[in-house]
Amino acid sequence: MTTLVDLNDSRQLQLYIKSNQPRVQIFDPNASTYTPNWPTNKPVLTPELYIAGTSTDIIAQAKSIKWFVDGVELTASNTDYTLAASGVKTLTVNTNVLASANSKLFTVEVVYTDTRTGADIVAKNDIEFVKVSSGQKGTAAITGVLSNETHTVPTLFDGSGGVFTNAASTLTIYEGSTDVTGSWTIVQTRTNVTVTEATSSRTATVTALSADTGSVTFTATRSGYSTITKTFNLTKSKQGTAGSNGTSPTAYWLVVDASALERNVALAYTPASIAVSAKSQVGTGTPGNYSARFIIEEQDAGGTWSTKYTSAANEISKTHTPTSNSIKAVRVKMYLAGGTTTLLDEQLIPVVDDGAEPVRAIVWTPEGNVVRNGSGSLKIKCDVYQGSTVKTAAYAWFVQEPSQSTDVGGGIGWKKLDATYNLGVTGYTTTEITVPASAIPSVESFKCVATFSGATYSDVATVSDVTDPISSAIVGGTTFKNGEGSVSVTCKLFQNGEEIDSAGSEYTYTWSLYNENNVKIANWNTTGSKVGKTITVAAGDVTGRAHLGCDVSK
Repeated sequence: MTTLVDLNDSRQLQLYIKSNQPRVQIFDPNASTYTPNWPTNKPVLTPELYIAGTSTDIIAQAKSIKWFVDGVELTASNTDYTLAASGVKTLTVNTNVLASANSKLFTVEVVYTDTRTGADIVAKNDIEFVKVSSGQKGTAAITGVLSNETHTVPTLFDGSGGVFTNAASTLTIYEGSTDVTGSWTIVQTRTNVTVTEATSSRTATVTALSADTGSVTFTATRSGYSTITKTFNLTKSKQGTAGSNGTSPTAYWLVVDASALERNVALAYTPASIAVSAKSQVGTGTPGNYSARFIIEEQDAGGTWSTKYTSAANEISKTHTPTSNSIKAVRVKMYLAGGTTTLLDEQLIPVVDDGAEPVRAIVWTPEGNVVRNGSGSLKIKCDVYQGSTVKTAAYAWFVQEPSQSTDVGGGIGWKKLDATYNLGVTGYTTTEITVPASAIPSVESFKCVATFSGATYSDVATVSDVTDPISSAIVGGTTFKNGEGSVSVTCKLFQNGEEIDSAGSEYTYTWSLYNENNVKIANWNTTGSKVGKTITVAAGDVTGRAHLGCDVSK
C-alpha cells in the first residue's frame, strides 16, 4: 500500500500593531517642544491578530498579551505608560519618553491557543518610534555690508577739482538673510570729508575731501547685540603737471548688481550670479563704460581666498556664477586697462544665510496600515516639517511599480498617480490620499514627493491587506491497491473561510512529486511536474511511499 501525503501549509497567525500617531516625533531645541506633543496627543498602540486567510480580528481571544519597551517587559502602568488591565491590552504613551532617548522599540507578544489543535502559538511584532531633532538654530548671523568700501577721487595735480561721482556708500545690516538695518541706531564719524546726509543716516554721499585721504566710519548699535563698525575710505588720485593747467582728472569705479548673495536652505544663491561693470568719468563729463581688467576671487569656508577669474583682455563687464555652494564671499577687483597692476576699485560681496531649520517629509498612516478582506480604505498622509512646524507644500504621490523604467518624479520603479492612472486613489495632489483596498494587492508601497521652497522631499509608507494570504488544501484519493489504478487530486484555495478559484482559471497550479526521501522525481510526467487544478497520479508513478505538493501562482 502506497500513501500520498498532503503538504498543505500549517495554520499561521498575523500580528500587527496599530498606532494613532506617526512613528516620528520632531524635537525643536530652540523652543524645547515636541511635535506631536505626546502628553496632549498620546500614542495608543493596539495589537491586532488574524488567522491567515481570515478577516476577523481575534486579539480578544488571545490567551495572553505582553508588552516590552526596549526589551524590558512592562508589567504594570506607570507615569510614562498606561497598560490596559484586561481585554485587548492597549499600550498608551503618556509622556515624551523620547526626551531621554533617540528611539523607543515597543514589542508585543501574543499567545493564542489554536482551537483546532489545542496548541499555544506565540506571535511577536514590534514598532519603533524615532526622535528627529531640528537642530539648534542659535542666533542668526549678523552681517554689516557697505555698498562701497573704498573709492578713489581723481583730482588735478594740486588736489583740487575733485570728481566725486559715485563717491557714496550705504550700510546694510543683515540678520541671516533679512535686511534689519532699520532696527539699528547708526552714527557716522567723518574724517576730512564733507557728507550730504545727516550723521544718523545709513548712507554717506561725499562731496568734498579736504586732505589726500578721508573716511566715513559707520557705527551701528542695537540693544542685546554686538556693535557693528564699517569704514568707507576715500583717496585722492592727483593728475596733471604742476605749473600748467594740467589734464582733467578721470574717475574710475565698479558697479555691482548685488550688495550680497543670499543662500537659502537648498544652498541656492539669490541672485544666482553677480554682474559687474566698469565705469569712468573724465572731469565733469558724462560717465560712461570703461574697458578694464577684472580679477574675481571667492573665499571658502575656511577663510582662504582663491582666484576664480582673471580678464584675458580689456572688457566692460563680467557675469560671475559662484563655483561652490559653500563660499563665504566674492571679491571683485577692477584694474587699469592693459593689465592687472594698477588697482582702480574693489568690492566685496558677502554671502548671507540664516541657517534655516532643516526641512523633512514624513509619510504616515493616521488610521493604521491594514485593510481587511479586500474591503474598506486607508488614509496616508504626508507632513512637511521645517524644524517642528508643519508647512504647506506641493504634493505628488506615486505607487511602487517595478516595471516603471523611467523617472517621472518619484524615481525609477515609482509610477505617478494622476487623473489617467490612480488605482482609485483620491487626493493625489494633496497632503493626504485615500487608498481603496482594491489598490492594495497584499502589500503595497506609496511615496509622496513634496516640493517646498524650491526643493523636494520624500518619504514612503507601506500598507497591506491582512486577508490576502491564501490557505490551500489538497483533497482526493491517497492510496493505491496492489500497485494498480490511479487517484485524482485537487488543490483547493480558501480565503476568509470560503473557497476561491473553484474553476481553476485565476491561478496556475504546478504539481511536483517527491520520493520517500523527499527528493523530487525529476522525470515524473517527463518534465518533472504537472499543471492543473486537478490532476491524476498513476500507481506506476509511486514506488512505496511518495509526497505530492502543489505550488500556486498568479
